[in-house]
Amino acid sequence: MKICHMAVVMGALALPLLAAPAPPSPSPEPLAVQSEIRPASPNGGCAEASNPQSAIASPVRTIRGKLAPPGRAKSAFLWERASDRKALLTIDPETGAFEAKDLPLGLWDLVVETPWGRLEGIDMTPILSEYDVLIPAEYRTEDLGLPAKGEFTAEDRRWIERQVLEVKRYESRVRILALRGTADVAVVLVELTQEQPFVGERGDPSTDSGSPRAGSPFENLRATLSKAEWSRGDEVTWRVEKWVYEKKYGGWVQFRTRVLYRRRVPRAEWGSWGWQFEPALGGFQITDDRTEPVTVEFTIPDAPAPEKGLSGSKSPPPAGKGER
Repeated sequence: MKICHMAVVMGALALPLLAAPAPPSPSPEPLAVQSEIRPASPNGGCAEASNPQSAIASPVRTIRGKLAPPGRAKSAFLWERASDRKALLTIDPETGAFEAKDLPLGLWDLVVETPWGRLEGIDMTPILSEYDVLIPAEYRTEDLGLPAKGEFTAEDRRWIERQVLEVKRYESRVRILALRGTADVAVVLVELTQEQPFVGERGDPSTDSGSPRAGSPFENLRATLSKAEWSRGDEVTWRVEKWVYEKKYGGWVQFRTRVLYRRRVPRAEWGSWGWQFEPALGGFQITDDRTEPVTVEFTIPDAPAPEKGLSGSKSPPPAGKGER
């Protein structure tokens, strides 16, 4: 009986609630709608609504510029080394102007063939990874994609120069072609050349003496090597590498080495190459947040700068397998 009485009481209390009118709902806030005029479709009515994503501004993926004086650039291309992609350029012979649109994201270098040889842009941006440019801007930090605060001091430069130049290496000559740095990352473009005789170097094929160069430290090995293994020795080995350094616990340590070029050629051929590595023509960033084209203006010198590469007058052969 108690259960029945409780049911009756609860039902009676619920009736007024069911009978009461619902309170008026608040007026909704107006939606911010971007108006869009749609053209009429060929078969009448309106055309299909465009994709809302199309209203978002796309990144500007253009590199344009001018090479002076006009006519000195015989040909040119842009090179994204990480993916080994190239974009051939058309240069206006009257003005030296060029433009490349719709480039993929990445770091691009400009390579120009000149009357005296190759003028090659080289990226010297002090970063640990070339893929940092692919990180969206809102996620970049000093540990990921942004340079650390502070300066690259003269003492930092001396520290790295000692590591590069004073360490005994296989090559007989080591040169720094370029050096850039921030508070915690530095990039060095290094040339390493072996000009001294070495075992197995090939000589002039027109001779058949099989004799080592006069004064060679390997003369005593001649009796143990065949003529095919020993020659007059007119070759050099030549390498260009990019060394990345990172500052840790107050000192600089080598983080990564990347071989750009490695050649083993006759001395005369190597000496004829004109090849200037130019940081001003490298490291053009195409990122997803770029809103303006990259603009390049450069005056091609009359001859290659010896401190930036090789001072010959002939174009070197194109990059081989694994060189980039």
